Amino acid sequence: MSQMNFFDHQDVARRNTRLLILLFGVAVVALVGLTVLVVAGVSGGMSAAESRAPGQPTEFRFHWDIMLATAGLVTSAISLAVLYKWAVLRPGGKVVAEHLGGRRLSPDSRDPLERKLLNVVEEMAIAANMPVPPVYLLDNEPGINAFAAGYSPQDAVIGITRGCAEKLTRSQLQGVVAHEIAHILNGDMRLNIRIMAVLNGILFISHAGYILLRMGAFSRGRNDKNPLPFIGIALLIIGAIGVLFGNIIKAAVSREREYLADASAVQFTREPEGIAGALQQIGAVQQGSQVESKNADEAAHLFFGQAVSRWMAMFATHPPLKKRIKRILPQWDGKFKANAPAQLQSELGADNLGPNAQAASTSTQSVSKERLARLALLAALPEALRDEARQQEGSEAMVFALMLSDEETTRSKQLALISQGHSPALAERAKSDFEKIRTLPLDARLPLVEIAMPALKSLAKEEKQSVLATLKAVKHADERVTLYEWCLAQLVERYLRADLKPNQHVPGVRLKAKTDAELTLSILAWFGHEDKAQAKRAFDAAAQVYGTALLPVTTQPFSFGDLADALDRIDRWSARDKERLVSAWVACCQFDGRMNDVERKLLFTLATCIGEPLPELPGDTQV
Repeated sequence: MSQMNFFDHQDVARRNTRLLILLFGVAVVALVGLTVLVVAGVSGGMSAAESRAPGQPTEFRFHWDIMLATAGLVTSAISLAVLYKWAVLRPGGKVVAEHLGGRRLSPDSRDPLERKLLNVVEEMAIAANMPVPPVYLLDNEPGINAFAAGYSPQDAVIGITRGCAEKLTRSQLQGVVAHEIAHILNGDMRLNIRIMAVLNGILFISHAGYILLRMGAFSRGRNDKNPLPFIGIALLIIGAIGVLFGNIIKAAVSREREYLADASAVQFTREPEGIAGALQQIGAVQQGSQVESKNADEAAHLFFGQAVSRWMAMFATHPPLKKRIKRILPQWDGKFKANAPAQLQSELGADNLGPNAQAASTSTQSVSKERLARLALLAALPEALRDEARQQEGSEAMVFALMLSDEETTRSKQLALISQGHSPALAERAKSDFEKIRTLPLDARLPLVEIAMPALKSLAKEEKQSVLATLKAVKHADERVTLYEWCLAQLVERYLRADLKPNQHVPGVRLKAKTDAELTLSILAWFGHEDKAQAKRAFDAAAQVYGTALLPVTTQPFSFGDLADALDRIDRWSARDKERLVSAWVACCQFDGRMNDVERKLLFTLATCIGEPLPELPGDTQV
């Protein structure tokens, strides 16, 4: 299958998803309207008026004041049920992972199987230009499955069953992780959580009906005209129908997003055999992709494979295995063949030789040019630095070391701030780490932040707040902020802020979309081109790629604070709009046929802050 076919599959899946979401919204509105009619009809919102002329039909009158009051009451009750579920899921992916029985793996684990999982997730995340997500292992699940959960790349987690870890080759595991990363980058997690919350609101209609039915039965002897039983039965029926059709539409949405994630994973890894092989293993083993957790049904649409058996295809959250494999590998012979145990064992031993030891042998085939360059940066880092970043206290020291100044007087002041805010031992450790990284080029240092993320995210809330406070003080120690310092601080602050303030509301996303695009492109144009006329031409070329008439921001110096606010809003854009903006960013940087170090750091940071992978770059440019 050609690469163009996969782009076609992505477009079809997105188009079908939009249609299904529209249908879902119409169904919800219809259910609310029907509920309002039932409640209002019993409570006096409708009444029959006898016709004065004999033989003429009875007329019904609507009392709109009662109807509107009932509509407001019903809508408010359902909205509260939706908001309650939203609040329960607000802390992010870790809540879902723990709900399914996942155990968070320590980033510096030396267990061979756990190291294999951690290395693969680390490689795929860094290649995708996103923070390395925490990894959860579902120890008691022998089936082959995995999931991603969270609102955004900043608070996402990846869960993997033990069966998936033990029965897949490294290449197949890369395909599975790439599939889950595609879910994260495509915005599927936020969509899934919204659907779960709305379904909870629909389910509330049935719960309310059950409560009213019980109340009516209890008071029936005292009042034979009590309308509560009738309302209760009607709401039970309406709610049951709503949940039925809601689950059918949810399953249909999930199937389309699975096709989209499959196509995105192939586009990402450039190795269709990996994800196709993983799907074949599901068909080859007895447990398949079944998940035994009692909470699997609610989260079935999050998984890589069909987690819960369905008696009808319309309720299946995933397309049939054979259909998915044929889309990826049209030449597949239709036979499910299990991996040889000897091959799995040999790979496990090789992966445990050292961090990312296997990456060097598989990355050339598995990823595109630019992602290979990102993996090359990772592989070039000294093993001692990678190990330090994976440890909890080591990750703190590493982040502070990355912020330390080359100027000795300023560095001494910064170390004193670290000692004061934490401990002399941590300051000494940061100083030692600085000596190890000071010879590295600046663009090679930033991947260490991504490696350190799982360990930093495992800190307690107070410790995270302390890290952010100290990092801010260290950044401003010399009363000026360089571009490198801003980039580093943005990465750390955004990753940790997602844990401290999950799913925070950001105002003005649509209202300021145009001005935010103008600001980011202006900064890239003027930082990347010394000549103002050339910067203006680069901006205009990027605006043409973006597809909207834009005006450059000419007020200088540019405000990093305004840029940070703009990135907060852009992070809430749709995946397609983000992709369009990133393409414009790349066009701006590539206008003069080359990419300098400033443009590289800015492009990397901007794309990472909004959770968007960098596309193929023309020529021999590497980021």
